Amino acid sequence: MSNYFLNSGLKRDGQLELIPEHVRFNLTQLTPSDVGIVQFQIILAEQEQNIIELIDIQDNLGNPLIKITLKQRELIIQYLENTYKFPIQQIILYKLYPIFISFHDEINLITNFNVQSQKLQQRFAYTSNKMGIFLGSRSNLNAFTGITRNLQIRFVRENELKMQIEGEIKMQKSILNDLNDIGQIKYKLPFSKPLQSIEELDNWKPNEEYTILPIQQLKKITRTTNQPLLVCHDMQGGYKEDIWCFGNAMRQNSYRFYYMTHCDIFVYFSHTFITIPTVPYINICHQFGTRILGTIITEGDDNTLTNQILNLKYVDKLVQICQFYKFDGYLLNIETNVDNVDLFIQFIKELSDKLQSIGAILMYYDSHNAEGILKWQSELNEDNMKYFQACNYFFSDYHWNLNKLSNTEKNAGNQKNNVFVGIDIWGRGQYGGGQFDSHIALQEIKKAQLATAIFGQAWTYETSNDSRSQFIQNDNSLWQGKNTVSLFDKHKNQWVITSNGGSGWKIVQENGEETAIASFDWCIRTYTIQLNLVSSNKGGIIQFNARVKGTGPKFEDLYLIGIELYDRQNKCIASIDSFSTKVNKKEIQFNIDNVNVADDKWREHTLSIKTTDDTQYVKFIEVGKDVELWAGNYGTQFTGESMVYISYDSNKDLLRMIKPKTYQEFPLQTYFNNAVGEAYYIDGQKFTHYKGYYDNLNDFDYSLCYPTKKIVSQDIQDNWESSITFSDAWNGSSCIKIKGDLQVNKSFLIKLFKTRIDPQGNISASINMKNFDKKILSLSLVFKFGDKGLQTFKPTKILTNKGWDIAQYTILNQGKSLKSVYLKIENISQQQQAVDGLIGGLAIYDDRFTEQMKIANVDFKDPTKYIKNIQLKESVTNLYDLYIQLELGDLQPLLKTIRVFNDKQWIGNVRSNYAYFPELPFDGKEMFVKLQIILNNGNHIKAESVLPHILYSDQVVRLP
Repeated sequence: MSNYFLNSGLKRDGQLELIPEHVRFNLTQLTPSDVGIVQFQIILAEQEQNIIELIDIQDNLGNPLIKITLKQRELIIQYLENTYKFPIQQIILYKLYPIFISFHDEINLITNFNVQSQKLQQRFAYTSNKMGIFLGSRSNLNAFTGITRNLQIRFVRENELKMQIEGEIKMQKSILNDLNDIGQIKYKLPFSKPLQSIEELDNWKPNEEYTILPIQQLKKITRTTNQPLLVCHDMQGGYKEDIWCFGNAMRQNSYRFYYMTHCDIFVYFSHTFITIPTVPYINICHQFGTRILGTIITEGDDNTLTNQILNLKYVDKLVQICQFYKFDGYLLNIETNVDNVDLFIQFIKELSDKLQSIGAILMYYDSHNAEGILKWQSELNEDNMKYFQACNYFFSDYHWNLNKLSNTEKNAGNQKNNVFVGIDIWGRGQYGGGQFDSHIALQEIKKAQLATAIFGQAWTYETSNDSRSQFIQNDNSLWQGKNTVSLFDKHKNQWVITSNGGSGWKIVQENGEETAIASFDWCIRTYTIQLNLVSSNKGGIIQFNARVKGTGPKFEDLYLIGIELYDRQNKCIASIDSFSTKVNKKEIQFNIDNVNVADDKWREHTLSIKTTDDTQYVKFIEVGKDVELWAGNYGTQFTGESMVYISYDSNKDLLRMIKPKTYQEFPLQTYFNNAVGEAYYIDGQKFTHYKGYYDNLNDFDYSLCYPTKKIVSQDIQDNWESSITFSDAWNGSSCIKIKGDLQVNKSFLIKLFKTRIDPQGNISASINMKNFDKKILSLSLVFKFGDKGLQTFKPTKILTNKGWDIAQYTILNQGKSLKSVYLKIENISQQQQAVDGLIGGLAIYDDRFTEQMKIANVDFKDPTKYIKNIQLKESVTNLYDLYIQLELGDLQPLLKTIRVFNDKQWIGNVRSNYAYFPELPFDGKEMFVKLQIILNNGNHIKAESVLPHILYSDQVVRLP
């Protein structure tokens, strides 16, 4: 009989840790004859690291017991003071390793149903009666992206070991058999992956039956002005969380690129031979009318791979790959010497011509001189002109200066829109320095009337210390010209304790971070700064970020964080706190009825408040109290504080210089969904993902073309601010928060879309909004048709659902082209009003789209007809993987996403021909699978009205 100390079916990201103090096991009942077993499966995405730390087991004193590390094809086990190395081989393409290790007189390792053994030099004597576990690495350098599942730590009697080993071999063989074929749907994991070698390219064949493919077609959203923008996405080597086609519940701060509305070409870049863009990025780019390129890359001192790929026989296959996976061409990034320049040019020309025949492009990256020697020119000149002329698209290296830029301008001639001048956001040899000074280089490129290529835009994410609020702050500074001044130094003791209730505050230092823990009575601390000493800019935003959680055993501790603004006379003129989240004109008031309640997870709070010309002092406040009233410090914990002042500098606003693209077809639709968060909302109702966290890049549709655009006229005030918020949503994880002050009978106008659309018939529209009091505020759509002035349209009907208002509009055909769309917020009361509302969705479409829905005969109520195959397969004891193969037909070009429900429980969304949802609970009788169809204009019916596909017990594929 096994004695289990941990039996987890949960999947966890290798970069997350199982907190040791929460995973403790008492070992005192064990005898020296007991055999210790560590058993788990890991499934890795494409990895860049050579060494990946998997599991670290220590005793309660921190002494190492067992450490398991994967080094390429070798498993390294450190047991006490000795190291044991075992060769290891993955059993399938996607790096699935089932691993079984027993520790007794010898180590037995079983993987790929093979047993390897080594004599133990030392035995664990159980002198310490507890141990703790880390799952994954404490160092990001040796962390991995993937899943670890079925982790078991257990002990068995010595005489049971042989039976355990035989059972594991049988289990691993069955896994391999199941992977080969499980009925009609082949077992597959939701990975997008590159081709890493010429052999993989040789062996590649299109196979729609077993490939996950995107569904979003390239929308007509194009640039009507010159000087397009390319963004080259080199984010930590690529193939990170975006490999997951159906979401990844393991991370809590995945990267997002918010400016597809301004981007003409998006290059999915990695240092892997044939980089095929991931399904989520293909869907997102096409949704925003952005062409997405893969990468053909060779690099290093050895040019063997370069010589191999320049064989003209591969041209057709590269075109076929592009067409099959539905991306829009390649960046050709050959960074080795080229032996045969004539063949190189012929290869470029043939590949370019054949790609253009399917509507795709080839872009050459500036890396050679005329003789084919690896030599970056950082300009378009006589040395590299022939490569450019062979494909008509050119990406200049980043190390240019003004003289080189002038040469590029002259040599580009009338093809300036096809010559992209590089800006390395990291600033490596970049003119102007890059980073938050990248506007300097962009201004010069704009003067030269050339196209722009921004490389490494995720620098704002990679330098954010895994903080979502810091990433958004960095991104706003880079793209929107929002200057950010830090008001707080975490390394200095700047807090003033104003109340030391109970046992008082306890300060704990760990890994350079300070954590303050409250006690059993109210503990209050404040930090005050004089604003004019840190910034001369007025009218900016104060932002306060902090992470909060409770302390066990009861984690529901009380807390509040807040900001107060004071004038020169020390009079409070405005405040905001984490409970009300609204701006008030007085000091913060708190008691047991108006404070937040913590739990066992770190929750990040972000508060923002706009300063006035009278603001002299800013006070930051933290309040905490233990709900258990225990002596000591078992109250709320506060850490990760950041206080900043944000002001706007139009000269640094990259978006103002780049300008958004023009929408040329209906529908115009967005939920402003960031697609990552602790909750997912459906029509205003809050859901929690069954894996505990929602992170699905495929759902991303955050569209705000003019985040810093101000429109000023006689009746329009220039004082609104927009920001993303995760505290609420209409559909998805986020929405837009609109804040500002409105005088009586005044309004402000927000530009939403630049368009060039000839409506067919009438226009239907809807806006989802919250916290806009209809008695004092009016929301209208404002359209510009042809050469007419702005026309305001009031809603024809306003519905209410889950606290949200749905304003519906019908706009008669004006007989003119639609040029612009605005949102107007107007004060219709008799006094000044503070606006603090949410916009959760927007949809605008014409009668033509309505007719297309009719022709496609979209069946919202019974979408089971779109299911080609469906299967439920046991993956872990009492947990089951759900596979759905879809055949969408005429629905596909109209489809935004499909929400999938297990009865009433939302489990995820699909935007491809396959769906995969791992480790679902199943009662052993039947499962009701519902597909809720969401169209590109947002049309759908309620999930409870959808007919389910019923999976019965006898249809389930079970483990042996």
